[in-house]
Amino acid sequence: MDIKFGENLKRMRKERSLTQEALADALGVTAGAVYKWEAGLSSPELEMLMRIADLFDTSVDTLLGYEIAENRRRSVMNQIYGYIMSKDYAGLEFAEKALTKYPNDFNVIKAAGKAYLTFGMEDRNNAWMRRAIELLEKASRIVPHDIDPRYGKLSIIGDLALMNFLVNDRDKALEMMKKHNEAGVFNSRIGWLTALNGETDKECLEQLGIAFWDNISEINNTAMGLIYYYSNCHDWERVKTVARWSIDNLNSLRKDDEPCFFDKTNAAFMVSESYAYFRTGEKEHSRELLDEAKRLADFFDSAPRNHMNIVKLFELSDQTSAYTLLGRTGKETISTVIGLIGSKSFTAFAK
Repeated sequence: MDIKFGENLKRMRKERSLTQEALADALGVTAGAVYKWEAGLSSPELEMLMRIADLFDTSVDTLLGYEIAENRRRSVMNQIYGYIMSKDYAGLEFAEKALTKYPNDFNVIKAAGKAYLTFGMEDRNNAWMRRAIELLEKASRIVPHDIDPRYGKLSIIGDLALMNFLVNDRDKALEMMKKHNEAGVFNSRIGWLTALNGETDKECLEQLGIAFWDNISEINNTAMGLIYYYSNCHDWERVKTVARWSIDNLNSLRKDDEPCFFDKTNAAFMVSESYAYFRTGEKEHSRELLDEAKRLADFFDSAPRNHMNIVKLFELSDQTSAYTLLGRTGKETISTVIGLIGSKSFTAFAK
């Protein structure tokens, strides 16, 4: 076993901005004792180890850095998620046993909270949802410094807000998300939970509009990423599918027949779709798509100001902006996409 007590003690102390003297005072020992522990010159007795673990809200195993214990905890965590995936309510009993064994392990606590969250929501069981809140609040206080951001504090806050909303503490839920809405990460949830709360004011619609536009932009970026991925894999049928879905999706949102930002985006998708048909030997259809992409690009470029009020569901907020890395104009966008494709034969075909 690789024991890393001194290293872990020093890291945890610094994470909490404690000096060796401050830690010594909290534990009732000398600063020299703390220094020797961190330097690996001596080790505390078991009772002191337990006091230190309690002070840092962690387990003795974590404090000592037992690799074998870490693997065991990871296995327990994965089993809890397995119960969640299989919709097996026996996972709740298993989670409680795991919490008894690892009462201060972040991953076990978070997994147990997720189990109570999932089953509590599905059964509308207030007791389970309140247990989820209790566990997730504890997890939020001991988030490790090296945790994957996808599963870190913001993720926990999102789950906590949803649980509070469902147990009718709606003001607390919204306040929690608004306070931690870094980079608009909770825009969607704030909007739809506010609407669920019965709001009909303009601010609610604006929140939803911003969130909707942000998500549409992310979907377009993801779709373009999938197109380039499948192109790298020479999976031309999937390139066609993703490109056509993206085009149809944007067309379904158009507000009117005036030039708009979607025209430039769809021109990019059409060029990608055209290239897929070119690679499968369907050059006639490839040419039709290229011509349509160029027509859309010209249509976009014909407007003196390519307005943003394009979504038929609502007027976009003044806070909303649209931009693309592919080019300022429609023609530039087509040229950029053809250049990114990097095929000399297709470039010649597209002229």
